[in-house]
Amino acid sequence: MIPLHYRKLIEVYERFGIEKPLVDVEVPEGYEVIDEYWLIPNFMLIQIRKNVDTLERVYHVIEPPLARNELELISLIFDDLRKKVVLKEIGIGEEEKVKIVVSTLIEVLDDYGLRMRSDLTMKLLYYLMRDFFGYGAIEAFLIDPNLEDISCDGYDIPVYVFHRKHGSMKTNVSFSKEELDSLVLLLGQKSGKHVSYANPLVDATLPDGSRIQITYGTEVSTRGSSFTIRRFREKPFTPIDLIHYGTFNAGLLAYYWLLIENKMNVMVIGETAAGKTTTLNALLMFIPPEAKVVSIEDTREIQLHHENWIAEVTRTGIEGQEIDMYDLLRAALRQRPDYIVVGEVRGKEAMTLFQAMSTGHAGYATFHAGDVNQLIYRLENPPLNVPRVMIQFLDSIAVQFMWSYRGIRKRRVREIVEIVGLEPESKELLINRVFQWDPASDEYVQLADSKKLEKIAVIQGVDLIDVVEELRRRKEFLELMYKRGIRDYREVTKLIHTYYRNPEKALEVLK
Repeated sequence: MIPLHYRKLIEVYERFGIEKPLVDVEVPEGYEVIDEYWLIPNFMLIQIRKNVDTLERVYHVIEPPLARNELELISLIFDDLRKKVVLKEIGIGEEEKVKIVVSTLIEVLDDYGLRMRSDLTMKLLYYLMRDFFGYGAIEAFLIDPNLEDISCDGYDIPVYVFHRKHGSMKTNVSFSKEELDSLVLLLGQKSGKHVSYANPLVDATLPDGSRIQITYGTEVSTRGSSFTIRRFREKPFTPIDLIHYGTFNAGLLAYYWLLIENKMNVMVIGETAAGKTTTLNALLMFIPPEAKVVSIEDTREIQLHHENWIAEVTRTGIEGQEIDMYDLLRAALRQRPDYIVVGEVRGKEAMTLFQAMSTGHAGYATFHAGDVNQLIYRLENPPLNVPRVMIQFLDSIAVQFMWSYRGIRKRRVREIVEIVGLEPESKELLINRVFQWDPASDEYVQLADSKKLEKIAVIQGVDLIDVVEELRRRKEFLELMYKRGIRDYREVTKLIHTYYRNPEKALEVLK
């Protein structure tokens, strides 16, 4: 969705009646355009260009061009505007701020006695909106819904982005030392964190929820200041989105729905950028509507459309009072939650999480490991030191990874594994591989019967055939949502809650 200040800009543009876009598009020889879309109609165009010889793809941000005298004029006007405009007044919404900036601009132009062409006025307004309300030269990266990651590695080095459709690419944007140092300071300010030579390493969250890691100067990062932004998705992925993108199928999701309802413990594991948190977010939509949930994270990434939910985040040291994930997890156990969600297990909180699992709390987490053997090895060894006898309380593990197919990257679940128990004599963990992904057909195959479904039948006091029938109904329910194109997280959550309260009614609504 186009931000409000740009929507106001477009309204002014239409009133001026300018007949052509303000950008100049000229594709150099040796390149071809393979994708193109407007982020802000008539002002900000994105082109994905491919080098015909090397096949390298480049992400091009195209904005209104400025002549040297126009740039000098805009810089002068910006300086005067900054002296006049105060946007930090309490209770002022974004629409009111836009009005203040535009009215102040008119005052400044009157002071100068300037009468400008309509196209130059629109250019001035565009850059004013971009720099006052946005992030300057990296604004395109932060409003493009197709980008997942933005990475700037140092001075005079092209910014790299990860595009959902085209993968990793360099861009036509780079920064000098002065520009990049100023930008990382700005990013720190917008995140509410202090960045300096004394504090050159900062992890923070941008106002839109995106995670950012900043290094300042050359002492820590020898190539200069740098930043990496992991984009925050405003609308979280739903289980139906996972079906749409092929990460899961309806049968796998129905299986997890039953496990989550019956408070089985689940971990989503994988390597960097495998989509672990996205998958966990989607699976958590299966939590029963009245259940109490506590989530614990370093930076907010878990998004639940759930009322009975306490979302907690760590806090860096303030006068020696640091609150880490271990502190939050210990506090969470006193809050009597039905479900405990840990954004990512990294340290001593692992032991407390597994203790919580062993005492009847349902535990959910992501973990950085390529397969189940790596997971067990890392859990058992320092710094986590979780005893094997406690690892057996982890019921199901989804192993996720990034799969490249014909240059397109896709996320898939490589396998779903159950931990059944501990072999009494050898003390080996008993593992049951239930589902596996087949790369040849890009489909999921069932390798074995689920022991957890048998456990659910025992818990509920019913026959296994009844549990399997319920699994089939839920699979049908999810497939119906997919066929109807219901993917908005509010609608999906509402229908899942309706199913909990009245399965027949929920199916009727879809049919």
